[in-house]
Amino acid sequence: MGICLSRAEDAVNDFIDSQSRFYKESKQAKEHLEKKNSAGAPVENPHISAVFKSELSPIYPSLPKAAKRFHCHHVYDGDTLTLDGGDRVRLLGIDTPELKEKQPFALEAKEYTKRYCHGKDIWLSFDENAAGEENGDNKDHYGRLLAFIWVSLENNGGKQKQNSKNSSYQWLCINEGIIASGLACAYSPTKTKKVHNYDKLMGLQKLARVHKLGMWKNFKDYDTVVTPNGSAFHKCNKNNGSDCKHLARSKNLSAIKASVAYDRGLHPCRNCLG
Repeated sequence: MGICLSRAEDAVNDFIDSQSRFYKESKQAKEHLEKKNSAGAPVENPHISAVFKSELSPIYPSLPKAAKRFHCHHVYDGDTLTLDGGDRVRLLGIDTPELKEKQPFALEAKEYTKRYCHGKDIWLSFDENAAGEENGDNKDHYGRLLAFIWVSLENNGGKQKQNSKNSSYQWLCINEGIIASGLACAYSPTKTKKVHNYDKLMGLQKLARVHKLGMWKNFKDYDTVVTPNGSAFHKCNKNNGSDCKHLARSKNLSAIKASVAYDRGLHPCRNCLG
């Protein structure tokens, strides 16, 4: 699926400037692409070329130090896969359209993750606390590993060498890349439990929406209802209220546009908007 992420400086500058902690990684990634282009070497994938140019690039010059190598056995959907040995992995910080509910772009989201991961070596890292250390609890209540997934772009079509962490490689964070492609939303189950790169995920999401990529291609803004402390937004009725069962006892409801709700980091209610 061809993706076109332009530099879009006006939009990007809303999220990041040269002092950002992501600036160095982005600059190195773009320099790498320029060297490849000047040498006449083809870029392996239109998406790779596009994300290299993004100021919020999901491309990194190196892996996280604690990243561990695994082999992907099967990709179930855009945000879930299984490893050799049977462990299931749920991608942290994102939510993709549901296959069972036949939601739009569910197949495209699955194909994105499958293209980079299925039958290939992948690297997993886990969320960090404020001190930059991995959190101790890396599983959800279903027993799935909660992780960031990394793949090498230098040799994504083949097999990497055993335990390879070659520093000359460029590494794609699938969690960030799939949002940049407009095939996933930034997701946090609560307002207080957010992944360490949540602000970056939000920036990538807004950039994808502004440029109508993937699931945002036909997005039309609409009225929603929110509560003061809730993490979801809900379907709005004619009276600026909601008939959602989750709001049956809620008071102090506010009507806001869906675009505003997304930009606040809220996610659609799975009951009334799922």
